[in-house]
Amino acid sequence: MAIKPNFFQAVAAVTLAYQAWKYIMKQKTLLEKWDYDILAIRLLGVTKDYLDIQVELELQNPSAVSLTVSEFEMDVYVDGIKIGNTGKRGQYSIPKYGRNVLKFQVRAYFKALGPSLAVLISKIGKIDEVRVRLKGRMYVETVPGVFAPVPFDITDSALNLYKYFND
Repeated sequence: MAIKPNFFQAVAAVTLAYQAWKYIMKQKTLLEKWDYDILAIRLLGVTKDYLDIQVELELQNPSAVSLTVSEFEMDVYVDGIKIGNTGKRGQYSIPKYGRNVLKFQVRAYFKALGPSLAVLISKIGKIDEVRVRLKGRMYVETVPGVFAPVPFDITDSALNLYKYFND
């Protein structure tokens, strides 16, 4: 009995799929080694219903491969207080051995903050470092045109730049 050509095509397809899966997992592992820094938090504006806050995130790429990330979705916490969520659409490139700074706008509604509002305003109104936590996910390009979700939970001290830009 002779082996049919479809058998060899199936073996080749399985081998190719396995190699692609290994490559995707390797890319995801590389991302976990890359570094994130929360650089700053800024109060952009105040209305009767909400605060507009900007968070600056720096993505650092210490590998020899450039990275494309997209579609950030995250919850934002300041000193343990959840102030809201934010996201960013589009694709952003981080060059090999390079970095890219992304700015996110967060709208913190007074109703949602409740009694934590007084604590939040006292933290944002002072020039000092505050603890900022970003918890969410982003998508990383693993092979051209294919993006895989990567969860993250980053806690870092960020410089509060409110007075630098509002004096």
